Amino acid sequence: MLAIGIAVALAHLTVGPIQVHGEAEWIMRDPAIKWCCGPHECSVVPQGGVVAEGGGWRVPATGQRFKLGDPYTYWSKDDRMWWCRVKGLSGEPMQGVVQCLFVPKLGS
Repeated sequence: MLAIGIAVALAHLTVGPIQVHGEAEWIMRDPAIKWCCGPHECSVVPQGGVVAEGGGWRVPATGQRFKLGDPYTYWSKDDRMWWCRVKGLSGEPMQGVVQCLFVPKLGS
């Protein structure tokens, strides 16, 4: 049994890192922001998920507000808005609070 476990572990090591973050891989690769989320917590913000308001953004589902310069608001690497959300009270991913918001650069 030990030999089988070692063989499985070695097979995982030789395959290399598994791409589990999809298009949001750039978030986990950046040392300054990788703390924001795990492999199942980042996605493009769906239509209506965030609304521009008062020089910043509001998340209607949670009531959170974000502004540029805030510790949890960052520039997006593309022209899309991204968020990292934790699990909700039900345990479902992407249903809890927004940990980080990534906004497109102005004029994008």
